[in-house]
Amino acid sequence: MSEQKFQVVVNGTLTQGMQLDQAKQNIASLFKSSIEKIEPMFSGKTLAVKKGLDEATAQKYKTAIIKAGLAAGVAPMDAAAAPQQTQTSAPAAASLDAATLAATGSIMDDTPPPAAPDIDTSEYIMGSAGETLVEHTVTPEPAIDISQLSMGNVGEDVAEYEEIPDANIDISELSMGEVGEDVTEAKAVPSADIDTSELSMGNVGEDVMEHEPVPAANIDTSELSLDETTQ
Repeated sequence: MSEQKFQVVVNGTLTQGMQLDQAKQNIASLFKSSIEKIEPMFSGKTLAVKKGLDEATAQKYKTAIIKAGLAAGVAPMDAAAAPQQTQTSAPAAASLDAATLAATGSIMDDTPPPAAPDIDTSEYIMGSAGETLVEHTVTPEPAIDISQLSMGNVGEDVAEYEEIPDANIDISELSMGEVGEDVTEAKAVPSADIDTSELSMGNVGEDVMEHEPVPAANIDTSELSLDETTQ
C-alpha cells in the first residue's frame, strides 16, 4: 500500500492586512520565480502549487505561503493519480475542484487532536441535579445570657451621664485692665557695680601686653662641620 500523498492549494485569497503587490513579490521570491509566472495563483481559482508531498512537507509549504501573504491549504491526493513531485522553477497550475480553503484568519492545521487521557472514573458517581455534595457542619448558636438586658424606647437616652459641677474659682481679686494697658510690672535691673579705677586705655597702636623675652637656644655646634660642595 502506497503512502498517502498531499498537495498544497491556493485560491488567490490574501491574508489579513496584506497588499496584493507585496504578496506577489513575496510569492515570487519564495518560489524563486518571476511575477508573471506566479500570476495564476492570484486568479481566484483553486490551484495546486505543490503535489506529491508527505503531510509534514506539505504543512511546511503551506506555512511558508501564508507567511508570504497568500492563504493556503493542504489537501490529500488520490493515491492512484498522485504524480511524483519534480523540481520546477514555477508552481503548478492544475485545477482542483474538490479542494477547499478555510476562511481568512482560521487555523488550517490537519494535525489530529491528541488522544483522550485514560483516566479511571469507575470509583466516581454523579450526584442528582441540585443535590448537596458537601455536608456542612452546622455551627451551634452561642449561648449568651441576655436576661439582664432590656431594650430602651426609641429616642431614649440609655446612658446615664454624671453632671459635672461648675468650677468654684474666686475671681474677686481680679480686675480687667484698659485696652493697651501694660498689666505686667517689669522690675528694673540695677546697673552692674564694676570698679574700673585701676584700668586705663592705651594709645592707638600701643602694645598693651608685656611679652617676656625668650633666651636664645644654647646649642653646641663645635662637633659639626660643613663639607665643601664639589663644583
